Amino acid sequence: MHEFLSTRAETITGILNGLDQEQWNPASDAALASPFDQQNLTLREANKLALQQELGLPSDPALPILAFIGRLNQQKGVDLILEALQSLVDLPWQAVFLGSGDPDLEQAIQQLRHAHPERVRAVLRYDAALSHCIYAGADALLVPSRYEPCGLVQMIAMRYGCVPIVRATGGLKDTVFENAGSQTNGFIFTEVVPEALAEAIRRALALYSDRPRWQALQRQGMQMDFSWEKSAREYGLLYHKLMKERHP
Repeated sequence: MHEFLSTRAETITGILNGLDQEQWNPASDAALASPFDQQNLTLREANKLALQQELGLPSDPALPILAFIGRLNQQKGVDLILEALQSLVDLPWQAVFLGSGDPDLEQAIQQLRHAHPERVRAVLRYDAALSHCIYAGADALLVPSRYEPCGLVQMIAMRYGCVPIVRATGGLKDTVFENAGSQTNGFIFTEVVPEALAEAIRRALALYSDRPRWQALQRQGMQMDFSWEKSAREYGLLYHKLMKERHP
């Protein structure tokens, strides 16, 4: 529908998806080892250690955890993640994959896990409870989608203090900002190549070593309003605007 919608660009309004603020609330989430909020980020560290222990990763709060949550397919850019991580073995990190899909990608993830058994874990299934624990325990969420109409994972990640690293496309570009002053809440790359993702991860890992700046980035993401209340207000304003145009 791209060509058709492009002809109507002047009359199209985009409104972001919204989050259920009760379902996705790190301060009251029963799935977490340690509930927390942006005023008590030190409490978040217990979730990281719990995640490392549950998945059998070395328990080290200083090691940044990179996570992927979602369908394993080409749209989501999983292949880009695999190649990017292979090029970053000189840096300290752990990686967690949660999801299922393309058998070839599942196999490639398992190959990465076998090549780096102290760094990589893969849970190749749908697991809602574990997803909450990953959002709360991982340090960064990888979302290198080739296209993404809106997406919720980056919004959920920010609400849980998990910094998104995304490709600048669709709703990802509309919700994640880098070098944007007080609006900065993540890391962005543009080209659909593993080198561009790897460079974004390098920038994230470099900032991660500066704990005060990293926590400031976490808080800026946690302060973003992605609630359905905000989206509903925008729908209401659009409705009233259209009614006035139709009945001036």
